[in-house]
Amino acid sequence: MRVRIWILLLTALTVFAEEPVKFTLAQCIEYAMEHSPVVAKQELAVRNQKLQTIIEEAQFDLTLTASDSHSAQSGVNSGSITLSKEFKSGVEVRGWTSATRENGKGVTSSYAAVQLSKKLLGGGSALETRYPLQASMLDELAALNTYNRVRRKLAQDVKIAYYNIIAAQQSLLVKQRALENAKHTLELTREREKPLDILTAEIRIPENELSVNMAQRSIDNGLEQLKELMGMEIDIPFAITGDFEFAVQDFNLPEDIAFARENLEAFLNNRLERKKYEWQSKIRDEQTLPTVSLAATHYQYGDGDGYNFDGHDEQVISLNLTYEFGRNADLAQLAISQNRLQTNQHDYFILDQELGVSLKSYHRRLLESAQAVTLQESLCDIQKRKEELYRDKWENGEIDILELVRTQTDLENAYVELINKKITYLQLVANYEYTMGK
Repeated sequence: MRVRIWILLLTALTVFAEEPVKFTLAQCIEYAMEHSPVVAKQELAVRNQKLQTIIEEAQFDLTLTASDSHSAQSGVNSGSITLSKEFKSGVEVRGWTSATRENGKGVTSSYAAVQLSKKLLGGGSALETRYPLQASMLDELAALNTYNRVRRKLAQDVKIAYYNIIAAQQSLLVKQRALENAKHTLELTREREKPLDILTAEIRIPENELSVNMAQRSIDNGLEQLKELMGMEIDIPFAITGDFEFAVQDFNLPEDIAFARENLEAFLNNRLERKKYEWQSKIRDEQTLPTVSLAATHYQYGDGDGYNFDGHDEQVISLNLTYEFGRNADLAQLAISQNRLQTNQHDYFILDQELGVSLKSYHRRLLESAQAVTLQESLCDIQKRKEELYRDKWENGEIDILELVRTQTDLENAYVELINKKITYLQLVANYEYTMGK
């Protein structure tokens, strides 16, 4: 439904407006969350895991089986109906009836029985019985964690792409001003009728036009790449507002590392995986023990005249003990489960190390990048004063135009570099927040 609303809104605004719809960064992220095929695929993975949990839950449903057989040679029919249910505690309850019928004699024998059974040792514990269901529930949580990570990664990618377009747009403005300044300088030069100065000024015109065209191409390419990320049709007219506020942020590195350990999807899934391995190790350890099972059965027999079950009854309690010498397979399975648990612990250590290295690296780069912006702003102020000074000197005939052109180029490059440094800082912030789990 929301997909249709977005499409109708875009179509209507495009038809009635001269320019394409302009999206803010927040709107781009919202649109991407609704339309990105990457997110949609992960949603399907979550749904599949939920269905798998339903399948595992079904093993505890009440089961009904019925059978009937006929012997042509002896003319005997045998039939049975069985109801069974396994509980999460590992207890199984079964109830069944059986009857035999001979041609011309009716029911010759019948009985009903109820049995309660459970393994006491050697497997079949409540933990082992519940494990497939509980493991599937943990896998469901892991799928949700992965879903959240995919959404966060998409939001980060959209931010990076959005900032790249802003950088190209801001650079375009600088290059357009440079082109206008070059044309104005050419007009002033022609008034002086100096051939060399005129030629030098003329050369700057195509150079700046080329820079303008390159900046515009970067914007167009960036918009299409952003639409691809957002899941928007490439042919739909689209633009961004280009609004952004640059502000240096203060991050607390120790608190951010602690936050990441508690909230990053990789750490969350590692802990879920560890829980599964702990369960598996306990189950495998139980399976190396002798197998002991207990069953209590009540039989109620018929008297051979229909299904009245008026005959005698019988109660049977059985305790079975079996033990396999060697049990190399069970011991190997136990060793494997313990090794997986240790591997999980090593994985956690690796994740923690990578987190510390990444966040500390980003933190240092953020400090350096913020300082670089401040220094570049100072350099732009100096280059602006220098350009004004050189322009006055050129207008007074004190210097050659080549010196003025070099100064103007330096100023234009300084402004472009300032834009790039600000965008780099914003992208570092996006990477830092993604790495810490925000």
